[in-house]
Amino acid sequence: MIASRAEARLSGVVAASAAMQEILGLVGRLAEARSPVLLEGESGTGKDLVAHLLHYQGQRRDHPFIKVHCPSVPEELLESELFGHEKGAFTDARQQKAGKIEMAHGGSLYFDQVQELSLPLQAKLLRVVEEKRFERVGGTRTLEVEVRFLASANVELLEAVGAGRFREDLFHRLNVVPLKLPPLRSRREDILPLAELFLERERERRPIKAASFEAATAEALRGYHWPGNVRELRSVVERAALLSPTEVITVAVLPAPVLEAPATLWAGRERRPSLRDVEQTYIRYVLDQVGGSQVRAASILGISRKALWEKRRRYGIP
Repeated sequence: MIASRAEARLSGVVAASAAMQEILGLVGRLAEARSPVLLEGESGTGKDLVAHLLHYQGQRRDHPFIKVHCPSVPEELLESELFGHEKGAFTDARQQKAGKIEMAHGGSLYFDQVQELSLPLQAKLLRVVEEKRFERVGGTRTLEVEVRFLASANVELLEAVGAGRFREDLFHRLNVVPLKLPPLRSRREDILPLAELFLERERERRPIKAASFEAATAEALRGYHWPGNVRELRSVVERAALLSPTEVITVAVLPAPVLEAPATLWAGRERRPSLRDVEQTYIRYVLDQVGGSQVRAASILGISRKALWEKRRRYGIP
């Protein structure tokens, strides 16, 4: 079953590019499987969203989806968090507690940034992945679970294996089906559809004027290299939507880094910017940097105030 585009969009996964269409197709075929899936890719590429799709597209959708964000749980608490504990297992263990593994029975257990697990915990997790059996901390009774394991890493996990930071046997058990999510800069066809989706969500959340992007803004978004990937794009759109005084979002409300990427702006695109595009974008940027001061902007641009006024009128810059 190919994952529904509509369902994927609701989850925040946009697949206008061939790379993401391939990922979406794989998700549809893997959703019903029981095998572990390892999601790799840079931070902010959407690994969490794909993990959710893998769960909710399959037969486990009515069962728990339990996420463990490995870096956020202190090492001394993580074992109890995963395996649970028996009453009296340690100080403050006043009652029996089920862990995440037990809570995920029948559903999916997702380890976000799995590379952050300590080596001792990796050894214990390996047994659960292979045998679907474990004991609570301080307990002797062996429990069995039926769980699908999903994991993500924002580093090359095989390199972590080579460096001795990750167990090779656990890597191979989690890496049964690898899915590598491409960075946003290598799937530029997805940038504007994602930006439009995020703008649509902002309009649903709060009353704002912003409803679309002007052509120069769309080009700037497509041309930026997005080191923070989809997460950074979402933040930029949220900021622009809040600051835009008009229905059409102009480059004036874009942050400086998006406008200061000449090496990547429009790189590799069929359409190159005209002189008008470049001049209009730069004038808006300078005005934004000086808070709209015509005197300061004209000085930076090296033109008279009258010439700046004429250019603003010609380009429709408020």
